[in-house]
Amino acid sequence: MDEEIEETNELNQIEDYELFESAIDNFILEIDALAESLPLTIGLIQIKYQSNGKKLDKFFESKTKDNDDKSFKIPLDDFNEFNRLTRELKSSEAAFNILPRTFVVSLVSQYDAYLGEIYRSLFQTTRELIFSLEREMSFSEILKFEDIEELKDHVVEKEIETLLRNSHYEQLKTLEKRITKLTDKDFTLTSQLPVLPTFIEVTERRNLFVHCNGLVSRQYLDVCKKHNVPEITGININDQLDVDPLYFEKAYHAIFEVGVKLGQVLWRKFLPEKIEEANLNINSICYDLIVTGYFDLAKELLHFATEVVPKRGSEETRKMLMINRALSYYLDGDNKGCLKILNKEDWSIGNEFKLAVAVLKEDYDQARQMMLKIGSNDERLDKDAYQEWPLFQKFRENKIFKDTFKELFKEEFVIRELPEKAFIGLLDQIKKKKGKEAKTEPKKK
Repeated sequence: MDEEIEETNELNQIEDYELFESAIDNFILEIDALAESLPLTIGLIQIKYQSNGKKLDKFFESKTKDNDDKSFKIPLDDFNEFNRLTRELKSSEAAFNILPRTFVVSLVSQYDAYLGEIYRSLFQTTRELIFSLEREMSFSEILKFEDIEELKDHVVEKEIETLLRNSHYEQLKTLEKRITKLTDKDFTLTSQLPVLPTFIEVTERRNLFVHCNGLVSRQYLDVCKKHNVPEITGININDQLDVDPLYFEKAYHAIFEVGVKLGQVLWRKFLPEKIEEANLNINSICYDLIVTGYFDLAKELLHFATEVVPKRGSEETRKMLMINRALSYYLDGDNKGCLKILNKEDWSIGNEFKLAVAVLKEDYDQARQMMLKIGSNDERLDKDAYQEWPLFQKFRENKIFKDTFKELFKEEFVIRELPEKAFIGLLDQIKKKKGKEAKTEPKKK
């Protein structure tokens, strides 16, 4: 009994902003799981496909006779085995095409579930939103509910169901209308969102995979043209669309970006007193993206957090966002972009920021001085931070860093780099291969 009371008290202590934070974090976890599972799944299929191919080759070598007309004669007793081996090869080949499509379908499904959760959180944190709904119910229907809270929950769930039945663009427009009506101020989710056309294309392609095996329909083309989707050039009705790793990366980025921005905008709109927590949330998300190599996505979200949304919250957290934004450019090989961000700010706020700037500007003598000044007992910049933070990734290779680390912590530096995500590794292999192919192609005169 006491345990039940304690659990109830813990639930009651959950703050409103944590509903948004939990929804965003779970959404990222789920679509990350899909992005990580795709290359592993494709790898297993590839192994099976190669194995089935070898079995069929071995069958031809041992069971068939080659005629002069390059046809094969298969003994009647072995024909069933031939059919089985051929079917298994075709099955693994089909899986190669079908499974990546299902991952895109799952990406959109996870977004839909997330949107429902975010909308539900909005009703929980802004109870007056329910009074802006217009839903007709008979007196007999109302009498079925035990109290007003049960009736409210029913209306909210019906509203969420109705929202999710709309197209993905209309879902955003419906939210805009609801919030504009509630606040008496224009509110937008679809402006300043360059990724919107890509997001629309992904959701429309998902519909093709679910309903017509990826065959292009008139509706797909019309919707994409309406939203100025550039990727449909050269695509015609009844063409069959597929999913390669580069397309999945684009789809993952679009779903991730729209999802996080949606949650963050609603969080900031309806819980303005919790802006600092929102800033810390998006900073944590972007740090993880940098650690795992998703630099483009980190750049976009950090641009959003520092340039698009109002500059509110503590100055220290805003500086952290700026440092991570510069870092995402630096690790992606864009030193000019990194310096442009750094040079716009005043970094006299503290020694940790001075160290970060020195590292990003590759002024390693200054970085050494700042490391010694900060010392070995700093709560945030401890031994683990120097070993793991992506900020020091390149600096760690330098003798100045290794000597200073040893001087501070009285031990040799040991590299503890975090592994990149499997999907990032797959994309790097594809891009390197494409680069080699481009170099070997003859130049056009």
